[in-house]
Amino acid sequence: MKIPDFIKLPRAIAIDLDGTLLNSRTELSDRNRQALERCLERDIPIIIATSRPARIFNRIFPQNLAQKCSFILMNGALAKGNPPLTGYIKENLPYKTLRSIIDCALKEDPHIRITLEIEGYEFGTNWYADPATLWQRNSATPEMVLTLEEALKRNPCKIALGNTDVPKMEKYLTQQFGDCVSIIAAYLVNPILNITTKNATKPSAIRKLLEPLGISLSEVLAFGDDVPDLEMLKKCRVSVAMANAFPEVKAVCKYQTASNDEDGVALVLEKMLQLKTG
Repeated sequence: MKIPDFIKLPRAIAIDLDGTLLNSRTELSDRNRQALERCLERDIPIIIATSRPARIFNRIFPQNLAQKCSFILMNGALAKGNPPLTGYIKENLPYKTLRSIIDCALKEDPHIRITLEIEGYEFGTNWYADPATLWQRNSATPEMVLTLEEALKRNPCKIALGNTDVPKMEKYLTQQFGDCVSIIAAYLVNPILNITTKNATKPSAIRKLLEPLGISLSEVLAFGDDVPDLEMLKKCRVSVAMANAFPEVKAVCKYQTASNDEDGVALVLEKMLQLKTG
């Protein structure tokens, strides 16, 4: 474990969710929550940067805390700034590209589970789950679920593919569509393939949210654990890998903290907050 020695406070903090800020039970611990709140009290913007949609926060974050954080969702396909940050970003996938990817994925694996994310709440699927499972696995209620055809008409911004051989499907779709979309696999929670536009990335969305305040990525402290975090960790000045992170993630980070089940994020933030300013 190697925690940064801070000589000044970062001007913003970007934190991945699953495997990083949340423990293995998908919970926000009291220690991590308190660390976030103390950072906000010091006027340091918090950006939660995740592959997840917006609806996940209804069951994880206290409402008053969620309103004070900004969010990069679905790997950068959608972003929303809350004060002191502003802005709303949505990178829609073109209809023809969506249709072609869906057709190819189903042809390659008829049992694949497809999820089309629209705005972070409603989504289209080709699978069905009972209400209890739907809430537990997708943080969704039945009225949020649409058919794929209905969702295709509502400008989706992300495709998630699961219940398949993810590495094989990633290779296949990259050969077919890698020049026009971003295809990123995530493994640490449930293996899934995330597909967005080329413009939808975590560091790009962070940059757009921070730009109006004159904050650059060189002034951002970032935390992550999985492959979708790699570009964010490479481009932010101070990057911290979790002890439970993939080897590829640890390789691009100068620093490493304790695991997500040991409040590794809070451990770094608490040390940072010891720094006196003014």
